[in-house]
Amino acid sequence: MKRTFHLAGTLLRLAFLAALGFAIFSGGAYLYAHGVKIIISPLEIISPSLRFHLKIDWKTPLVIEEYTGPQSAQELMKALDADYNKGHGKTEVRLSRKDNGIETESYSSNLTISEIDARYPRAEWLQLLLERGIIIGDLYEYGSNLSHRHALAFLEDNPNLWESGVIDIPPTDDWETYKAAYIDMLVDIEGTKAEVERRKPEIERTKAEVERTIERIKVQVERAKVQIKQSKKDVERAQNQLNSQQLEDVRKQLEDVRKQIARVQETLEHLKEPTPAQK
Repeated sequence: MKRTFHLAGTLLRLAFLAALGFAIFSGGAYLYAHGVKIIISPLEIISPSLRFHLKIDWKTPLVIEEYTGPQSAQELMKALDADYNKGHGKTEVRLSRKDNGIETESYSSNLTISEIDARYPRAEWLQLLLERGIIIGDLYEYGSNLSHRHALAFLEDNPNLWESGVIDIPPTDDWETYKAAYIDMLVDIEGTKAEVERRKPEIERTKAEVERTIERIKVQVERAKVQIKQSKKDVERAQNQLNSQQLEDVRKQLEDVRKQIARVQETLEHLKEPTPAQK
């Protein structure tokens, strides 16, 4: 059993964490803004035989404000807990495997918000992430980071998954070792997301420059098209002029030949006339 999911580990890594975190809450806010209950299900990933199924009911306020307070667990909870608790509904995590279209293995978790808080206390979890350098800037990020507890609990309850090295973490028979590696990976992923967010202005500037360059190239292409059309006309005109000149030259040559023939005929006529001696 230890190697059941190992081959799919690398692909599962980011999809598993992202689906349980940032992607859920971003998608959730969009749906709620249109008055629709959030249900994200299912996500088909990994391979035809391995299926990760996630369903979360979650609602956010229509307007998500930036959090500018202290980066401490207590202050974050004071500012964001009410909206998070109000919007958070049922969370289901499920991983299954099929052989020849028949489900042979499945794992699932349906922890409520109170159950996950009991397993991984919110304040301790937040403080752990904050100490690792993660910065939480709004309700999205708050919910994203808290949601990773569901993934961790899901894995903890299924030792054969983490013992097999699922989500690209080396196999181990020690849960604390696996948990530490999982948190390291989580910090790396959140750090990457933060770096992308930090570089958004630069990316937008680069995008604008690229768009301006594209517009300049379009103008140059249109100008080149006009020049090509004009060049074609010039070539045709030159060709016509060349043909006219050639015809004129041929006419002159023919006229010269005609004159030469006339002179030759005239000479022949003179030669045919009798000389005085012959008379």
